[in-house]
Parts: sequence; structure tokens; C-alpha cells
Amino acid sequence: MTAPVSRPPRGHRLLAWLWLIVVLVIGAHQTWLWTRPAGVLDSDVLAMLPRDERRPAVAAATRALADAGERRVVVLIGAKNPAQARRAGDAFAEALGQDVALRWRVDDGEQGAWLNFYAPWRAALLTEADRGTLQTQSTEALAQQALRALHQPVGLPRIGSWVEDPLNLRGRWLAERAGISRVRVQDGRLTVTDGDTTYAVLMAESTAPAFAVSAQRALVTRLEAAGDAARGVVPDARVLMGGVPLFAASAAAQAEREIHTIGVGSLIGIVLLTWCAFRSLRPRVLVTLSMAVGLAAAVSVTQALFGGLHLITLVFGATLLGVAENYGSNYFCARMGLPREARWEMLRRQWPIVSLAMLTTVIAYALIGIAPFPGLRQIAVFSSVGLLGAFVTVMLWFPWLDGEAAPPTRFGLWIGGLRARVPHVASGPRTRTWMWSSVVVTTAFIVIGLSLLARNDDIRQLQSAPAALIDQQREVSRLMGLPGVARFVLVEGGSEEQLLIRDEAVVRALGTLNVDAQAVSQWLPSRQAQRDDAALIARRATEINGALSTMLDETLPAPAAVASPLLPAPWLASPVSEPLRHQWLGRGADGVWRSAVLLRGGDTALDTARLSAAIGGIPGAIWVDKVGEISALLGRYASLFAVMVVAGHLLVWLALMPRFGRRAWRALVPTSLATLLTLAVFGVVGVPVTLFHLLPLLILLGLGVDYGIFLLEQPGRHEIQPFLSVSLAALSTLLAFGLLALSTTPALRAFGLTMLIGVTLAWWLTPFFMPASPASPSSQGTP
Repeated sequence: MTAPVSRPPRGHRLLAWLWLIVVLVIGAHQTWLWTRPAGVLDSDVLAMLPRDERRPAVAAATRALADAGERRVVVLIGAKNPAQARRAGDAFAEALGQDVALRWRVDDGEQGAWLNFYAPWRAALLTEADRGTLQTQSTEALAQQALRALHQPVGLPRIGSWVEDPLNLRGRWLAERAGISRVRVQDGRLTVTDGDTTYAVLMAESTAPAFAVSAQRALVTRLEAAGDAARGVVPDARVLMGGVPLFAASAAAQAEREIHTIGVGSLIGIVLLTWCAFRSLRPRVLVTLSMAVGLAAAVSVTQALFGGLHLITLVFGATLLGVAENYGSNYFCARMGLPREARWEMLRRQWPIVSLAMLTTVIAYALIGIAPFPGLRQIAVFSSVGLLGAFVTVMLWFPWLDGEAAPPTRFGLWIGGLRARVPHVASGPRTRTWMWSSVVVTTAFIVIGLSLLARNDDIRQLQSAPAALIDQQREVSRLMGLPGVARFVLVEGGSEEQLLIRDEAVVRALGTLNVDAQAVSQWLPSRQAQRDDAALIARRATEINGALSTMLDETLPAPAAVASPLLPAPWLASPVSEPLRHQWLGRGADGVWRSAVLLRGGDTALDTARLSAAIGGIPGAIWVDKVGEISALLGRYASLFAVMVVAGHLLVWLALMPRFGRRAWRALVPTSLATLLTLAVFGVVGVPVTLFHLLPLLILLGLGVDYGIFLLEQPGRHEIQPFLSVSLAALSTLLAFGLLALSTTPALRAFGLTMLIGVTLAWWLTPFFMPASPASPSSQGTP
């Protein structure tokens, strides 16, 4: 009998020192990363969603519209008495402080500037209704209308004298612009009225990046304190807040809670599991070291490749602890009962097994990155690098840091001995009855469950913000009449003039569907529209003034002419354009001018098919429905990954054939059954399946087949080490993903729930399919 080899493989010591250098570099990078002033973590949900690579202009427009409001919070403070609302608003503004840009007052000078800006072009601006009136009404009827306005001056406020504008065309045009927004100015303050409640309107804008976690915390704290100050002045004041920073802060707080719950919970559970299995400090410390190195490497590489780290990636990465622990636990399980000098021989035997297991798991994680979701690609890189880092640490460092092997513990003997008590597939008559009964019951359950399985690809189902925050945002949007940015019409033109003409056409098309629009062309008419309206006004004003001169026996002056049309540059430079400036997207790198037409009133009753058809005939008009597009994308990739799961099982079976021959099915079938049973469970309990239920099935394939590989390579049913190693791996994975199933983020919860059910089934089904006795090398062709 050959004595165990007591020397390390050639070059192993050098590789261990090189890995130490790499780890020290990673440690230095971690120190710099977490102590620099700029934040490391990102909570921007849009950063996790796919970009529209086929339509870069649409992607750029979506990003620009989102950026316009990412730092702004709209605050409404309501009271039954307008004076109380104003006092509460003033108290809120005073408590908020000076370093947050706040807009809630409008002085007389600003109001006058807004009214006077359009004065030079008053003879070229018409509402749609006035345009129709001038085109269809007789001169006599129009003159009588002007006289009534002179002798009975009620109705809309008049801008300028009656002589300058007998029909008050300018006043009606300005009133229609003002009517687009529900915000009014009362006593120099912005207000909104809803029934008998008056709301003070305050628009706060942070100077810090919207998705910087520290800035989010600080802003929300100050807003809450300012809200308390407002209620201190008016106790029954209703304070409503809405805006991207509030959702970002909520997501950050939620993610941090889950990092602590999942990460710390997994770590404590894994440490306790290791202690129960080995009852020695050294295995516990070394396993923790391998997990820490893997996580640090994952953070550094992900940050270097993507320029940042999303909070959802970090939450998901907390589950990496459960998988990364597998390599360390397997090492100490294999070392159990062996003398210290035998560790190198053990390492040589374990290297191909553990390497194959690591490779299949990394490939499974990497396959997640196929989907065009930046978030999923970041998670794929984070997980793959973390597993590789833990694997290298175990294989290069553990043999040098390892001491004498710990004797088997009572817990380890119990777990490892369970394999001998698990029934197995055999061809004997004693097992035939229960085996076929199990097949019938399992098949029936799978068939029934899969027949009841439903899909839900709606991206809105993945919303994880608190209901109270969503309700406040909806109420703020309703009271303010704010348009949404998830659905809009992107308008393109070869010049500014062509863009505005097409923008006007889109507004008219939306009007035919009774859809309220918010568009630049409503405030900045095209030069063609201004010329046509100026000519119409000049012609009819001359006729009306002539009739009025006869009626009043007084000569009225000739109507004023427009010297030059209103152009985009002066309009954009004026405060008048501030509410719509973000919709003027300007000229792109391709030389095309673009604007966005937003829709008001929500999208619950929006007939997108009719809307798309209505604007389909307008050149340069593109209907953008990000909700629908991303939901459709989720559906397409859910179908793709379903096919990939099936193809993955076939490819794994082909990969196992050269090593295990006709026994390869024993390593694969348990995971295949676990996959089908997991989906059947979702069907029976009525859980709709999404992409995030299908993605983890690939990881389940990698992990489940590893269990089969370990047990087939070490087929003795009465040896405790193989099944103890598999059980520790499965329990660690369940600790991580089981806690992930408690996440309040729907995508992560779906991921965790799938892994929780699937890994449990694969763990218990695998020994059921192992051979009854060890197979000799000559019997590898025996099934």
C-alpha cells in the first residue's frame, strides 16, 4: 500500500503567495472604496433595467426625462383655511433650511415677467377655440362680442387695454396656458385647491446626487422634520410628499435592512453550522475567511467593471455566503479523520471534483448575465467572481493553514449517516412497489401543477415601494395634475421648426382621443403656426376694428403687427419655459432635434392601441411605452430562459456521460425532478411565474448536479464524509436563499423562494437515486 504523499504539488506555495498579494490589493481597494467621500452604493432602479439598444434616442429621452426630476421632491401642505395652508408652508420652508433649493414663493416681479414675456407676440398667438371662431364667425358677430366685453367686463382677466385687444385673444391664450397646470399663485405663494382644501406647494431640490445613499438619508430626515414643523403651526395640516428621492431613500433603507437580515443571518447560521459539524475553531475561522475573500473580490471586481455597486446586487450577493461556504466545508469534510500529512493527497483527489462543481456553479450564475438587464449582469459578475475567490482561497490557503483534522462530531455523524437510511432506486422486488407508487404520485403532482402554472410578466408587479409612499405619490400627482414619464410620445425633426410642427400635430392627434397632453409647442408655437395665426388675426382685427369704429363712431387704431416670430432660444432662456424645459431634448449627436410630449391623467384607461394608431401617421412621432416594452422583454426572456433550462439539463447530461457513463442520469435526474416539482408547487399554490422564478432554475441545475457528482464520485452509502459535505453545502445554500425568500423586493423574493424549494428537493432526492453499493471502475457502464 502506497503511503500518502506529504508534499504539496509543485508551484503550490508560489501560487498561495501570489494569491496573498492579490488579496492584499483587494483589501487596499476595499479600504479606499468604502472611505472615499463619493458613495459606493447606487439605488437607482433605472440603472438595473435594460437599455433600448435598438433605439438609442428613446433610451436617451427616457433617461433625460427621469434625470429632470430625480432630485426634486414636491411637498403639498393642505388645510381647510388658505391662510393656514400658507402659514404651514412657510413653517415647512423655514425648518427645511437654506442649503436645499426650495421654490414656493412667486413675487410680483416674476408674475409680471411671465405675463409680459409673450407681449411682443400677442398678435400671433391663438387658442384652438379662438382660431375656429375667427375662421367661422362673421365680422358683425365678432364686433358684438367685443362690445359686450367692453360694456360688461366679466369673465377672464384682460391683459392690456380693450383697444389693443378687443376680443381679449391674448388673455384667453394665457388663461389656457395657465389652465394646463393646476398650480396657482395666491398671496405670492404657489397653491393648489382641491374641493374645500387649499394646499401650499413647495418644490424642494437637493444639490446632492439623487441616488447617493447618504444624501437620501439626510434629505428625508430634514423633510420629515420640516413636516413636523408645519404640523406644529397647523396641527391638522395634511402633509403629502412625492418624488424620486423619497423612493430611492426607501429602497436604500429596505436594501440595507435586508443586507443585515440576509447577510448577517446567513453568516451566523453558517458559522453555527460549521461549529456543529466540526466543533473546532480553525475550520470556522478558515471557512469565514474564504467567504470574506470571495465577497471582497466580488465587490472590487464589480465596482471596477461597472463603476458602482447597486444595492440590489449587494442584497443578492449576501446569498453568496451560502454557496461560497460549500468549498470550505467540503475540504474539512474530506479531511475528517485523516492525519495532517495526508492533506496533500486528499487535495489531489478532491481537486477535480471540487473544480468541476465550482465550474458548473459559476457557469450557472454567468448564464444569468445573458439577459440584457444591467442589474442581472452585475449580479452575474458579482456571484461568479465571489465563488471563484472563495474557491481559490480554499484550494491555495487551506492546506497551509490547516492543523490536525477534527474528529467526527455527533452532529456530523448524524447528518452524514442519513444517506444510509434514505431509500434508493433499485430493481429488487422489495422496492418495486413503493418505487412505482412514488413515480405515479410524483408524476400526477407534476402534471397537475404544471397545468395550473401561470405567467405574469408585468414589470409593475415587481414594485416594492411601501404602499403608503405609492399612495402619497399618486395623490400628489392627482392634485398637481403631473404627467407621467413612463409613457410618452417622442417627436423628431430635422430642424427646430419641423420639430415644433410635428409636436403640434401630435397634440392635435391626442386631442381627438380626449387625452390631455403637455407639450412644448403649447407654449412655443412653430413659426408656421405663428405666421398663420398672425395673418388671421391681422385680417379679422382690421375687419372688426372697422365695424367697431362704425358702431362707436370712433376710429380705432390699426392692429399691431408682429416684428419677428418667437424662437426656441429666447423661450428656453426665459423663466416661462422652466416647467417644460426638460421636454425640449434638443439636438442629438445625429443632428436630429427631439422633444417629448407627456400625457396627463394617468394611464389606467389609456387605449394604447388607438393612441399608437393615431400618432402612427405623423412623421417623426414615436410612441414610447417603457412599462409595456420592459414587460414584453421580461416575457421574451422568460420564454428564452425556460428553453435554456431544458437545454441546460441536456448539456449537463452530455457533459456527465464521459465520466459516469450510463450512471450519469443518477446525478442529473434528482435536479430535473426538483425543477419540475418546484414549478408544480407554484402552479398548485397559485403563484404566477416570472423571469425571476426561472433564472434561479439555472443555478439550481449547477448546485443540484454538484450534489450528484459528489455522491457518485464517493458512492459508499455508509461513508459519512460525502453526504455530510453535500448536506452542509445544501444547508448553507438554504440559509442564504431561504432568508432571501423573506425579501420585500419581489424579484429577490421570487429568486429565493425558487431556490429554497428547489435546493431542498434536490438535496433529498439525490441520495434516493444513488447506487446501492460502490461501483467498481469496470462497472461504470452499469446504470
